[in-house]
Amino acid sequence: MRKFVIYSITLLLMMTLITMPLTVPLFKSSTPYSIFNTGWDGASKFALLMHSRGIDVLPIFQSFDMEDLKDRNGVLLIISPDISYTSAEIAQIREFVKRGNTLLIADDFGNGDQILEALHLPLRISKYPLRDFFYERDDRLIVAVRISDPILGRNVSRIIMNEPSAIVVSRKGEVYASRVAMVNFHRRQFPVFAEVPYGKGRIMVLSDPDVLTNQLFYENRQFISNLIDYLGGDRVYVDEAHHRDFNLYSAGTVTISRALPAERARYILLSAGIVVLLIELGILGYLLKPVFWIMDRFFAEEKEDLITLAAHVSKRNGWDEKEVLKMIERMGG
Repeated sequence: MRKFVIYSITLLLMMTLITMPLTVPLFKSSTPYSIFNTGWDGASKFALLMHSRGIDVLPIFQSFDMEDLKDRNGVLLIISPDISYTSAEIAQIREFVKRGNTLLIADDFGNGDQILEALHLPLRISKYPLRDFFYERDDRLIVAVRISDPILGRNVSRIIMNEPSAIVVSRKGEVYASRVAMVNFHRRQFPVFAEVPYGKGRIMVLSDPDVLTNQLFYENRQFISNLIDYLGGDRVYVDEAHHRDFNLYSAGTVTISRALPAERARYILLSAGIVVLLIELGILGYLLKPVFWIMDRFFAEEKEDLITLAAHVSKRNGWDEKEVLKMIERMGG
């Protein structure tokens, strides 16, 4: 009965340690379009969705040349940058994509177009807003109604945008505004999402970063989920370095509950059963004999050292050897 209680307590402790809630750091920011911003103008829900899909979301806080971006693999995500890119950073982006990686620029009136120009791409982001007769609630929330790519358009009938721009120069794209849309008094069906090959990689442009923000997340969730599939890869680098007022205004912790998978629980129970069986059969003690022998030798040598030390001290000072040995033992020797 006593052994049963001991084994039961040991197994319970093992299960508790494995399923114990895990505390991890939590950061927040008030910077627009930051993945650390949980407010309406942040992109935290987009980042969390990627993370829930098993993707490593890795923010970049310093210039691309300092980060050696060209030697990394994955997807580079740039959302509404308002700081210019240096020639060294452009070179890093160029090599990163040419090696076979993916770049997504989600921007309307920021510095994303600087990258497109420096890489001599056949598409630009207009500095004028996109106007359209198709909108949601008011004329700032433009609705994209045509999605030509089957992955991006899966279970999506429309995309809600907030005061977007449009992609000009190139007339090809994967997502479009309506045929009556207008940019700077020019009326035609403008693309709002387009992709071009670059070296072994590819560059994508979304002409409204607000599509990825928390404000429109639930309206565009299916499209955002499709976009994650379209990007591919299991690692996404997010450019936070080119947000002018980037800050982390608070840091704390968040608790994540961990459940024990059934398969792992079976392995634990099986392992515990084997240990119990070895103990009952006396085999475990036999297997551990070498360990016990080494420990006995270690403690025997330690005891011999204490006796030698006590004899030396008592002989030199004329003290009783047994008393000296007791004193040393009381001191933790």
